[in-house]
Amino acid sequence: MMAEREKLLENMHATSVPAQRIKDLEAVHKAWTAWSERMRSLQETQKLFETEKDKDLLEMAESELASVREEAEARYEALKRQILTNTRSIKSKGAIMELKQGVGGQESCLFLGEMLRMYMKFCETRSQRALEENDPGMLGAGWSTELLAATPADVSTTSGSGDAFKEAILQVHGPNAFEALRFEAGVHRVQRIPATQNLGKLQTSTMAIIVLPMQEDNDAKDIIDPKDVRIETMRARGSGGQHVNRTESAVRLTHEPSGITVSMQDSRSQHQNRTKAWEVLRARLLDQHLQKEASENRAMRRSQVASADRSERVRTYNFPQDRVTDHRIGVSLSDIHGFMDGDDSSGTGLAYLIEELMAKEDDLHLHALLQAQETI
Repeated sequence: MMAEREKLLENMHATSVPAQRIKDLEAVHKAWTAWSERMRSLQETQKLFETEKDKDLLEMAESELASVREEAEARYEALKRQILTNTRSIKSKGAIMELKQGVGGQESCLFLGEMLRMYMKFCETRSQRALEENDPGMLGAGWSTELLAATPADVSTTSGSGDAFKEAILQVHGPNAFEALRFEAGVHRVQRIPATQNLGKLQTSTMAIIVLPMQEDNDAKDIIDPKDVRIETMRARGSGGQHVNRTESAVRLTHEPSGITVSMQDSRSQHQNRTKAWEVLRARLLDQHLQKEASENRAMRRSQVASADRSERVRTYNFPQDRVTDHRIGVSLSDIHGFMDGDDSSGTGLAYLIEELMAKEDDLHLHALLQAQETI
């Protein structure tokens, strides 16, 4: 990052250099310099404390050591905020969550439906709470959801309750939605006695989540060229009456360079299906771009490898034991029904887990960046 700053300053008169990027890197440089100075003072004071023999001077050194250490910690936190803010070069206006059926048949479809409902309720609850508390910085402030697509599953249960889906695509629009919800990517496991059977036997089922960034409108041209996309329209398939068979409302987009295909037919309007399909295609291409960027950056790869692996089991929902366990941070929460209802009024719901995961990643990320000579 410091090397990037020097290079931009050298070439700023010869080429077109983003002024905002230089400004951002200057802020990092100032924070780095301030932290380095405090660390040198801390080392000098520590050395004096260890070698001083005079009792009065020793007491003074001890008092100064505590003060300098406190200043160094404050400068470290300031540096941390600057670095973590400036290492993510792509901003997003929201997240697209793709929920997919896993192992467990009908029970997996039921669990997927419950997870979909939980995320929608969570976003609604957090957004409303931020308004009531007048806290625009709260996680979830300003978030809104839209169900882009869903494939229902035919499931008969002993309780007769709950919607089941084979897959669903949920759009969460709002500040920092992707930055927070990306921690939901991975395999989620549920342990309980399924409502689909009468045997009373405990079963383990899974569902998987992929979280994609929604691209900022003014950055769209950087990720996708419309000339690279093949657009096809066709008649929608499935339930919906005569309208389904008589109009070509379904849309399929194919990004030919990457081979990524998106199909959308949930709406009766071709225009609405086309708009939704473009949103999903942009999100998938941006995700591909971010993964490529991460693979080329050693420090970022070190810090994100654990959380970005979508094949990893990230969380277990154990209903008999009334417990939700996040395996990445080793944290277990009680009141699983409250958790699934999107309720975190006690401060121990999904928001708590996300904030803990973000804090852990920030620490790992910063540690890697500070040690990577090619980055700092």
